[in-house]
Amino acid sequence: MRSFLENQFSSEKSGELDARVRMQWADGQICFQIQNGAISFAKDDDPELIIYFKDSDDAMSLISGQRDPVSAFMHGNLRANGHLIWVFQTMAALSGKIDATTT
Repeated sequence: MRSFLENQFSSEKSGELDARVRMQWADGQICFQIQNGAISFAKDDDPELIIYFKDSDDAMSLISGQRDPVSAFMHGNLRANGHLIWVFQTMAALSGKIDATTT
């Protein structure tokens, strides 16, 4: 999951987001921080935001854009401990790098 998130992370899309995040699913989790346009990974027992997924495949399909996170949220398949704006900012920051050939 770490390499997937590192490959998906876009510093351009992360904007001003500054948050310690835990993504959690039935049989695992990963913790990271997005700050100053960078992502770093570490164990964090006190994340500011926890995003809950059904499983790691579900997390990857939502993050990669194969599934719509807004629809998943509305149907209860994507949950968080609050900070709803941060959830969608985090999902945007992890939605893939900007392609320089199309900008």
